[in-house]
Amino acid sequence: MAEASNQKPVLDELVRKASSGDETAFGQIYDLYFEKVYRFIFFRVNHKESAEDLASETFIRVWDKISEIRGPAAFNGWVYQIARNLVIDHYRARKITVDLEDLENILEYEDNLVDKTNLGFDEKLFLDALRTLSADQQVVIKLKFLEDLSNDEIANILDKPEGTIRVIQHRAITELKKLLNHGR
Repeated sequence: MAEASNQKPVLDELVRKASSGDETAFGQIYDLYFEKVYRFIFFRVNHKESAEDLASETFIRVWDKISEIRGPAAFNGWVYQIARNLVIDHYRARKITVDLEDLENILEYEDNLVDKTNLGFDEKLFLDALRTLSADQQVVIKLKFLEDLSNDEIANILDKPEGTIRVIQHRAITELKKLLNHGR
């Protein structure tokens, strides 16, 4: 946690500089965020090249609009919102009929698809339990614990009140505990 709080002032300064056109600062933001944004997108498209393209497009849009951001504090959620919108546009452009809630529920990384059989018993139980949660619960758990986002950032991404995110998270954790204790 201390590391994240130490990075916040640095990120705030980088966002301020990038908003003023500082390409070096933007490059540092790119270095900090690209892998996280790529993973976020890959969860949803499950295709390496598409995820790379969409992550790159995310940063093009961030660069084009960074001067319009409401302040450095909003930056993290804003980046993920751009990425989420690009994923939705990706599916619309390909005219693939996919329920957007199902789209949000894709969990596996590419390496997990190959190594799934190598997971330990506890990990398999957890993944099975996670899949039984509602779509909203799965998304909130993934964003909170896999992407390490705050409830406020998740609320901005999902366009829901922060209190709603806390309730969804609490219910999801309660349900996961019940499912995991039952599976033992």
